[in-house]
Amino acid sequence: MKNLMISLLIGSLAIVCGCDDDSNNTNNVNNASCGNAVIEGAELCDGAALGDATCESQGFAGGTLACLADCTGYDTAACTGEPGPYGFEYRLPQTRSLSCEGTPTDFADADHVCTFAYGGVTGYIYFQATPTECEVTFSELPLYTTRAWISLGDVVTDLASPEYDFGGNHHNDSLGFSHDGTPYFYYHSSFGWGWRACAPMDCIQVLDGEGGILEDGCTTDRTLPIVCTPILEDGTFGSLEDTFEKCAGDPNAK
Repeated sequence: MKNLMISLLIGSLAIVCGCDDDSNNTNNVNNASCGNAVIEGAELCDGAALGDATCESQGFAGGTLACLADCTGYDTAACTGEPGPYGFEYRLPQTRSLSCEGTPTDFADADHVCTFAYGGVTGYIYFQATPTECEVTFSELPLYTTRAWISLGDVVTDLASPEYDFGGNHHNDSLGFSHDGTPYFYYHSSFGWGWRACAPMDCIQVLDGEGGILEDGCTTDRTLPIVCTPILEDGTFGSLEDTFEKCAGDPNAK
């Protein structure tokens, strides 16, 4: 019995010592390969290994490209764009190829320029929405990584917590962000046939810290109007003049 107990103890110690809790992915077959500076599998990059990608290939004018910590995409924080209207530095939107349940699927960047008007403050917003993941519901839908800036009197600052959402199969897209501690939500005030938006985002909802609506400017009366326009592949974008019309099929349309 004594020999049996000793044998069991030694076996247990061997199992414990054999477990690898290495978090740097070195010699650890239980972890993904991200972190070994070699692009493998579904990785777009890995550490300093960027393939042929540069800031320029991602639509920027210059700067230094890096890799996200999880190897799923590029970190463009140090890339610089082309100076343009409202004081922003713009990139050229690109088309990205993502894996949707093993099937390569192309999605375009969803960059926009919008107006901002609330509480006596007026300005402009520029956001870059880069598709970095794919989800499949009724169809393949992109998930975005978003960066955004606000220009007030040509002074440009980052916006906190920007999040662009494609808006499901109906493409009722939205943009959430915070400015001066207040959360805002850009959305639509009119929906047409099949409850589908027919134009870019056109109104603001002002939120509380829990995501509840404090002031809803996206009712059918559109009491907090804004204008958004997508940026095209050549870097151009349309007028920010407010020419809003309700969607065909909107039950509130006159």
